[in-house]
Amino acid sequence: MVNISTRRKAASSTDRVQGAQAVFRAIELLKLVGLNHERGMTLASIVASTGIDRTTAYRLLTSLVQTGLVARNDRKLYRLGLEAMQLGLATMSRVPILERCRPMMIRLARRTEDTVYLVVRNGDFAHCIHYEEGVFPIKALVLQVGGLRLLGIGSAGTALMATLSDEEIESFYTRNRDDLPADRTLAQIRKQVAQARRRGYACTDNLVADGVSGVGVNFEVTPGTYAAISVGAIRARMPEDRRQWIAGVMFEELLASGWAPPGKG
Repeated sequence: MVNISTRRKAASSTDRVQGAQAVFRAIELLKLVGLNHERGMTLASIVASTGIDRTTAYRLLTSLVQTGLVARNDRKLYRLGLEAMQLGLATMSRVPILERCRPMMIRLARRTEDTVYLVVRNGDFAHCIHYEEGVFPIKALVLQVGGLRLLGIGSAGTALMATLSDEEIESFYTRNRDDLPADRTLAQIRKQVAQARRRGYACTDNLVADGVSGVGVNFEVTPGTYAAISVGAIRARMPEDRRQWIAGVMFEELLASGWAPPGKG
């Protein structure tokens, strides 16, 4: 005969195994969604890829959505949520790209006297991982370290958007049109991207904040992975000739640091 104590121990052991299985399955789903973040995944495709039954997969995905690790849009597509992005980039202050770029950013801040930002692409978002302030007394602090902003917003985000294919840009707009500013139409995004590709750098005015302008340049970190640096300043400090000069200085510093800035299209 099994006594009550034995039954409790057996039940406790079973609960632990079942709990661990749920955790492992949730992690499996999170990894799968992350690998397919760009296009997004339907519940049916997730079930087909994992072999997890539909009810269980839906329950686990709902839990991940509630925590912010996964997002589900109106088209019922699953992608990584903002919490997953924040977790993945929580240690960006120690990554090699920052260690390598910071001396360049300090030189840029000294030469331009304005604020210099380092931004990396994270899915549909531009993520600021560092900035250096110049000595000019009026600062254009439009990005905070750790801040996420949709691609195409600001000079760094526009420079990163320019690395996408035309098809990817259209897909991006379809996914995010409801979250973009009302005046950011697909036609306007395409026009700004075309200008950035032609010049080799992006310029923006009043796109993030009124009276603020920026110049942004993208560069390839590893094959297919891009980051961008940008210089932000009040609009009065950004006439066309100075923008061109700043872009030239950015190209010089990128090359001196071993990065290859984009060529003009």
